[in-house]
Amino acid sequence: MKIKNRKAQLVLFIIIVVVILIILFILSKIINYVNRPVEEVQNLNVKNDGLVLNVLGNYLTYCDVNEKYVDEGAKASINGQDISDDVITSYYKNGRQVSAIDTRQVGTYIVRYDVRSGDKTKKVTRVVVVTDGKAPHLTVPDTVTITSDEAVNYDVENGVMVTDNAGEASFECKNTLSSVPGDYVISCTAKDSNGNKTTRNRLIKVINGIEFEYKDKLIIKYPINSKKNYTYKYSLDNGITWLNATSEEVLNVKSGNVIALVLDNDTYIMSSTYYIK
Repeated sequence: MKIKNRKAQLVLFIIIVVVILIILFILSKIINYVNRPVEEVQNLNVKNDGLVLNVLGNYLTYCDVNEKYVDEGAKASINGQDISDDVITSYYKNGRQVSAIDTRQVGTYIVRYDVRSGDKTKKVTRVVVVTDGKAPHLTVPDTVTITSDEAVNYDVENGVMVTDNAGEASFECKNTLSSVPGDYVISCTAKDSNGNKTTRNRLIKVINGIEFEYKDKLIIKYPINSKKNYTYKYSLDNGITWLNATSEEVLNVKSGNVIALVLDNDTYIMSSTYYIK
């Protein structure tokens, strides 16, 4: 029994020693942390070595594509004396040094500021992101009125213009136009090289055109619009003299050009020419 008791006492002693060592180890770590050097809990740029370097402005800066980037720089001092003129600025893109920030295209740059005073050096950085968040500027013409005949080959992108801050943009208009009289809303979408989009609609009005029919006599059928104050005219001498007409005019002419004209309150709407051989 004595042997067993001695073994138990030995195991207990070992356990107590291990516990004491663990406690002492923890206490030493706590004491070291409390008594650590002051500079270890300070920013690297404000250590108690007298040399200070700080970025002016934001550490993360955004710049729109094709806009001028003006760097705010950094401020440096040694023992309270300003030495900002000694700061060296360099630019990096994709890990390689470049001469400047090129805002002609999107990208991310690192701006690094270095300063040296004696054997002391400091370095701070800024991130500059050149971004394109602006959609293209799309301009569409005012309402356009065309005839049924013109609608067949009419270019719905005629007069549409697009500009973009990134320099390049394309546009496309969905051609839903037909020769059937009516109002047609044409959707146009512009897209730049960075995926920004702008969509605008344009209105094209299709009306009946001037129709000619020749059977011994020339019949001119003018378009009728109950909402417009149309007046009709025709000329047999290439526009020198204009004669009033009705919505369906019958002319006893055998040869030459006949020009038909439609006005709305004296404003030109359309005209068409028929040649009789």
